[in-house]
Amino acid sequence: MNENLKETLLGGQSFSWREEEDGRFSAVLNERVYTIRSLDDAFSDPFLYDYFDLGYDYEGAAKAIAAKDEILRQAVASTGTIRLLKQDHWIATISFILSQNNNIKRITGLYNRLSERYGHEVAPGRFTFPTAEEMKGATEEELRALGTGFRAPFILDAISKEGILSEIDSLSFDDAMTKLQTIKGIGPKVASCILIFSYQRREGFPMDVWMKKVMKEYYPDKDPSYFHPYEALSQQYLFSWIRAQG
Repeated sequence: MNENLKETLLGGQSFSWREEEDGRFSAVLNERVYTIRSLDDAFSDPFLYDYFDLGYDYEGAAKAIAAKDEILRQAVASTGTIRLLKQDHWIATISFILSQNNNIKRITGLYNRLSERYGHEVAPGRFTFPTAEEMKGATEEELRALGTGFRAPFILDAISKEGILSEIDSLSFDDAMTKLQTIKGIGPKVASCILIFSYQRREGFPMDVWMKKVMKEYYPDKDPSYFHPYEALSQQYLFSWIRAQG
């Protein structure tokens, strides 16, 4: 099964990556610029090995998901193998706060503007995503000027509560969901995304407008437990598939 690196990197899990003109993908992570063409470029780097969760059998999981029903078979067949990225907790938290009522292009633009305004340059024109410490002096007016809109006070609250993120690993999924939602503006969907794409909580099943449509049309009598033990990955396949359907 073909690895769909583009969907993994640009399909809404992360807003750190961009596709270069030569077909490679690049991102500023871990205080440097990473450029890769395929996952073969990631195996020798310990950071990328962990980031791409290369120790997990995603191809085997995809086959198990495809065997579940005809809709999932179509979703996997049309998408190819995708992965769940293991991102920095802070980056994922702010990224998914930015994702509310938004689209991938706009979220990526906001992510980049925050990086240029509050992060630091590690290569010509390439900036790190700012840490909570780097953003401590940010004001709501500044954040709104960058285009964050109603999300600005949520970002400020996340800055003040950044310590919460180090507590999540020790909590059950339900308790982690509750804890994350003590940050203003984080509801169940955003909390679930943070847990999947940063903490590797595979039982997450974010419900956005696309997934509500999928569940209503194709799984009206089902809930996320139907997809166990591949809830998060099944959700990603269905999310990619339904977006491709338009």
